[in-house]
Amino acid sequence: MYMTIIGLGLALGAVLLSQVMEGASLQAMYQPTALLIVSGGTMGAVIAQSSAKDFWQAVQMLKWLIVPPISGRTDYLNEIVKWSQIAHRDGSLKLDELISAIEDPMLKSGVEMIVDRYEPDYIRDTLLMDVRIRDARLKGAAKMWEAAGGYAPTIGILGSVLGLLQVMGSFQDPAKLTAGVAVSFVATVYGLAFANLLFLPIAARLRSIIFELTLRDELRIEGLTMIALNKQTRLVERTLNAIAGKAENVVQLKRRTV
Repeated sequence: MYMTIIGLGLALGAVLLSQVMEGASLQAMYQPTALLIVSGGTMGAVIAQSSAKDFWQAVQMLKWLIVPPISGRTDYLNEIVKWSQIAHRDGSLKLDELISAIEDPMLKSGVEMIVDRYEPDYIRDTLLMDVRIRDARLKGAAKMWEAAGGYAPTIGILGSVLGLLQVMGSFQDPAKLTAGVAVSFVATVYGLAFANLLFLPIAARLRSIIFELTLRDELRIEGLTMIALNKQTRLVERTLNAIAGKAENVVQLKRRTV
């Protein structure tokens, strides 16, 4: 969370500070007309290409930048290990008493199938299919912000052209001439800034979170499968910790490349 805030703040601060160092007024960067053209035009283009479900999903995913949906690794590993201990000691039917307290739909479904004595391979395949379907929906929603990053510079250029058209028709009116020139240049700045300092970083961060979600859920599915196979608790814990350690390395590598 804090890295996202620090990164976006640093990028925006560097741009604004450079303007002050060059003696430019920050007030000159505020042009409501250019802001309306770029923000409204970009959002309009994105809405036009998206379904309503994907659009609202993309908006709701913004809260992940502040509160990521992934808790600490030890939290969900300890939960799986605890279930493994109960099932191995008292039998899988004992897990039925825990189902009502499980909030995560995937985990609840997995435990229900364990209690109902479904085949381990069936449990794994079913839960993995659910994860893939969910990830496809989340990735589709995250692409909306990537698309916004593609549209914003072009909309900014459109704003510049509109400003130049105003300039060409206002040579006799200095006030309108000045306003047109301001809109022309600032619209391009807004388009580039929105794309490279906001939309594209948001899209990259959301893709990284989705990747982490996938690794987490695949790890949990492996744990549930081992419970269905009635593996010993110590083996479950050792296996999950080993996989989690490798997964963490993959996540760190992914973060450096997105």
